[in-house]
Amino acid sequence: MTKSAGARRFAQVVALVTVVATAAACSGGGGGGGSGNPGPAGAAVQGGVVRVAEAPSTFPDAIWPFDSPAQVSTVNTSQFQELFYRPLYYWGLNDKVTLDPEVSLGEAPTWSADGTTVTVQVKPWKWSNGEDVNAQDVLFWINMAKAESSNSGYYTPPNPAIGAKYFPDNVASATASGQTLTLTLNTPVNQTWFTDDELSQITPMPLAWDLTGQGQKGSCASDAFGSDAAAKDCAADYAYLSAQSTKGGDFAGSPLWSVVDGPWKLKNYNGTSGAYGIVPNTAYSGPQKPHLDEVDFVPYTSATTEYADLKAGSGGANAIDVGYLPAENSPTFNAKNPDAGNPLSSAGYYIPAPTYLDEISYYQINFANPAVGPLFKQPYFTKAVQDTVDQQGIINGIWKGWGYPSTGAVPSLPAGNPLSPKSQSERATYDPAAAKQLLSSHGWNTDSVPATCTDPGTGPNQCGAGIAAGTKAAFTLDYPSGQAALDTMAADMRSDAAKAGIGITMVSQTQNTIGNEGVACSDAQPAGCQWQGLLYGGWVYAPDYYPTGDALFATGAGPNVWSFSDPKLDQLIVKTTTGSDVNDLYAYEDYIAGVQPVIYTPNTLAISEVTKKLHLDAGDPFQGYEPEYWYYTK
Repeated sequence: MTKSAGARRFAQVVALVTVVATAAACSGGGGGGGSGNPGPAGAAVQGGVVRVAEAPSTFPDAIWPFDSPAQVSTVNTSQFQELFYRPLYYWGLNDKVTLDPEVSLGEAPTWSADGTTVTVQVKPWKWSNGEDVNAQDVLFWINMAKAESSNSGYYTPPNPAIGAKYFPDNVASATASGQTLTLTLNTPVNQTWFTDDELSQITPMPLAWDLTGQGQKGSCASDAFGSDAAAKDCAADYAYLSAQSTKGGDFAGSPLWSVVDGPWKLKNYNGTSGAYGIVPNTAYSGPQKPHLDEVDFVPYTSATTEYADLKAGSGGANAIDVGYLPAENSPTFNAKNPDAGNPLSSAGYYIPAPTYLDEISYYQINFANPAVGPLFKQPYFTKAVQDTVDQQGIINGIWKGWGYPSTGAVPSLPAGNPLSPKSQSERATYDPAAAKQLLSSHGWNTDSVPATCTDPGTGPNQCGAGIAAGTKAAFTLDYPSGQAALDTMAADMRSDAAKAGIGITMVSQTQNTIGNEGVACSDAQPAGCQWQGLLYGGWVYAPDYYPTGDALFATGAGPNVWSFSDPKLDQLIVKTTTGSDVNDLYAYEDYIAGVQPVIYTPNTLAISEVTKKLHLDAGDPFQGYEPEYWYYTK
């Protein structure tokens, strides 16, 4: 969310996501052996330390793998938590949009003949404190998700009007016995969707975390699923664990978070600067033990400072082994040889073949904002805004070819997603004149910027519901600071929108600030009603890998912090989750192409700079880190 743009999911996303993905070191980095890739391919050396540059003002801030809607992001999940706590099912190794059975904690699920009971065998790995990893650990997470659904970033509430139920509301019972987890569902489901989007959310949690306070044993993991006792006991656990998960200064020394089953453990963490280091978990019982002795993540407040350290060379005092090349300093993209024209080759670096993230990039528009929400609820208005975004021009100019347009709700790249014929033919449009005509034909005076509503009302040629006479066609868009290329992109989007009579006020904020702004409007979150537009990054399809939209665009979905709602779309989404006909997914794709839930922006490819003696893995299309596959060569 999975913050694409730094996101995994979209989270705020997504989280997903993408802006920061354009700079996130190694999120798009492939290892040695790519096309035209000068990276080393020699024998692995055991040991060594790698220093990785973090994206500007972006670092993980949530360690407990039970993320709230505000915490769901690739930075928190696939680039941090999954290093220590392995999910039940793992996707993305070797640049593949597929499940990797070897690295997954769960064996392939099996189903009953009637399609209502699914059984999962959990592999007998070990936690670092000696506990067995078993089905009870999986049930612990499921019980927490059931009891604390309102605090889960992966939760989509049921929609009784159309018979929609999502995880865990579609689970009638859940039991654990040794290594066997058994779930009985309310009704049959699309089994691919249930594995790829529901079971995929689960991260087993050690029984050592079943606490209601320091030294106070809880029973959330052992209570019956859905029982009153589980609701009460898991709430007590949640209150304690969520409080501990915000104490960044204590992450590395915490007796809670030091219990890991992944290949790494946290050595140090600075919650103020964002610096942290990881070392191998010597008790790791899964495949692929780390080669390296340590990986240190180095924070930066700007891409300029990071580039200065790269230019100093891979042997300098502030040497970076895996960094990112700012767009303004990059060569023009060469698909056959991405390293061609690398300005840092003499400093000891190579540019690996880029990884195409399984993502869509966009900025969020707040349908619940009292001032501009009525504008965004008019399809003609959002279409007009979209037609002023010159995606290909931004890619060719600012990003020097390192990118491709977002054209819909399902990623067109990398290969592997089920795209409808219509989706395959979609192209990004840029037509400010047509956008201006859309406004003028709906009651707006476009003689000045921003345009003014002069014909209020709900008629076909009027401004629309909730838009009063004199309303300005204007809104504020916050975007990430610290990258000159994003400053240029923001200025270009503002200028192009003005050609159509749309006024956009661009405000530069840190990535983490924007992430904290991106909450849904509610009585409990009145601040969620105030923001207008956020260029947070987009959405990486993880851990909801089957692109049905239930976790992102459905009414009330946790990551849907912009309060988008479309009853017909909800019905189409339900069909993708209950039936196995791919045409149901195609129908969803084709419909959402016409309702504009977000404003699409270019997908940009990360331009990584890697020291020539370091071999990376083959990349992860879900923006994850797998440093256990990295090594120095002889």
